Amino acid sequence: MSSNSDQSAASKSRAPFRMPRDSPDDSKVAAKDVNGLAWNPLGLFTELVDCLENSLSLMSPTPVQSLVIPELLKEERESLAFLSATGSGKTLAYLLPLLQQLKQQEMFEDFERRPRRPRLLVLVPTRELALQITSVLKSLSHSIKMSSLALVGGQDKGNQRKALANRPVDVVVATPGRLLQHWKDESVFLGGVQSIVLDEMDTMLEQGFQRELREILYPLLYNKKLEKDSTAPLEPKKSPPQIVMTSATMTQSIQKLIGDNPKTSKLSVTAKRLHGGGETSQDPKLQFPPMKIISAPGLHKAIPRLDQIFVDVGNTDKISLLVDAVASQRSKATIIFCNTASSVQAVQYALTESRLETLSYHGELNSIARSENLQRFRQGASGKPTKDGSVEPSILVCTDLAARGIDIPEVDHVVMFDFPLNAMDYLHRSGRTARGEGRGKVTALVAKRDKVLAMAIEQAVRRGDALDGLSSRKSDYVPGARFGTKKKTPQKGKHRGAPSKSSRAPSKSSGRRR
Repeated sequence: MSSNSDQSAASKSRAPFRMPRDSPDDSKVAAKDVNGLAWNPLGLFTELVDCLENSLSLMSPTPVQSLVIPELLKEERESLAFLSATGSGKTLAYLLPLLQQLKQQEMFEDFERRPRRPRLLVLVPTRELALQITSVLKSLSHSIKMSSLALVGGQDKGNQRKALANRPVDVVVATPGRLLQHWKDESVFLGGVQSIVLDEMDTMLEQGFQRELREILYPLLYNKKLEKDSTAPLEPKKSPPQIVMTSATMTQSIQKLIGDNPKTSKLSVTAKRLHGGGETSQDPKLQFPPMKIISAPGLHKAIPRLDQIFVDVGNTDKISLLVDAVASQRSKATIIFCNTASSVQAVQYALTESRLETLSYHGELNSIARSENLQRFRQGASGKPTKDGSVEPSILVCTDLAARGIDIPEVDHVVMFDFPLNAMDYLHRSGRTARGEGRGKVTALVAKRDKVLAMAIEQAVRRGDALDGLSSRKSDYVPGARFGTKKKTPQKGKHRGAPSKSSRAPSKSSGRRR
């Protein structure tokens, strides 16, 4: 039984709340509607619209937000997978409607908020992305009185446990590993979760989070526990949580995950991995609820607001070219991408020798050091001095660990010291600049071994073509044709849109070089 004070608090949470504004007398709104710029036609609460326009200075939705928000506001709460390019506004596309769903529950249902029982769960691959999303959540939550909490590694688990127990938490943003720890310790209960967001799903699959995702999703979607050698059919729950999956690329792993038919989306679950040993010949299937798939305009294409420069290294010293490229943009925030941690260290040493102060971000740094360096880089990119009057570096040298999900709008320049091994990594790297409506510059240093892929990307960008399917093998292209024209080879038994074998090969190595 809840106390009277708890009941009083619950009553306050159901206080009058303004519904979406659509008055034809509002000349400001009408003017926006004529130009197709208004948030209002999407059906968002006025409080959220005010926050977007006044606090976040976002006056209109992006294309993916216009597509996704109405879908997630539908009463039937259909599960959804949506794919959209980096920097297109995917985070707000799912946060805005899902927060509004939670508020509507408080307004129109007999509902009580309780500690340790979140209603919305957002799973992400990295600590830094979790903290970034939580920061956005807190900005939105002031207007609609929602509480949120990040559960990530590198922070005191005891303090996180206290935060879960001391007050109701509506939204938990977590990395899968830390969430599992709290769940097994009974610090958090997931029985009340209504929606689960799998953000940067391509990255989570590439970085090996399959086991954690299975352990979290399986008991939330099925009534029966997975038995080690059971071949019995699985029984889905009558009202499973809504699944919302986002990704910047349609990888082969995601194609397998959502299947050719969105009504039969499946994720393979290996019983041996779930139970920590033992032999089994069965691979039970973890089936998601029926899932609608939305692909936003511009998927797998380079951002049109980019100035992209490909520099042929030839016999020139690569470090000298890098120093020249960075020095020419010295007053602007710059991210330099390398393929390995040792390459990051070499670049840092060379830039330091040239009196250019840098910060690093790669897998050999622990999560605390990475977060500190990223925070310092944000400060340096903003151009604002710290409390003691010092100025933080505005150059970040990193591996592809920083190529996904990190949003720093002030970044003007991306330099690829090492050329990426596949076209999708090129898209993710270049997507760190020209965020929102801004412009950006990409400088890619192209060595001899990179020329085939670099020329294919350059030609595809010039034509405005998608980059998926491009490879680094010259034999994959039509002899005598303009560069970038792929051979049409029949692929028996494969989904029509699946990447070719050659285009997948580099992706496997990209996960090992971080």
